[in-house]
Amino acid sequence: MSLRPRSGEQVPSLTVQVARTSNPTGTTAMWVRDRLDGLWRDEDFATWFPRDGRPGLSPSQLATVSVLQFLLNLSDR
Repeated sequence: MSLRPRSGEQVPSLTVQVARTSNPTGTTAMWVRDRLDGLWRDEDFATWFPRDGRPGLSPSQLATVSVLQFLLNLSDR
């Protein structure tokens, strides 16, 4: 399968600690992850990918990036 599911990856605890310390009120990306984490799983998109070929990017991460683009009013470029 060209999709290598990566759902369930956790942010390392040291990264969480540094992010929370440096941004006590949080950031937009932190807010989105806290609320949407687990909403999409790579396995939900498995039928969209061929069984062979180069490994694809994580569709759940791409979906989250699309939400961030919309919230931050960023272009798709």
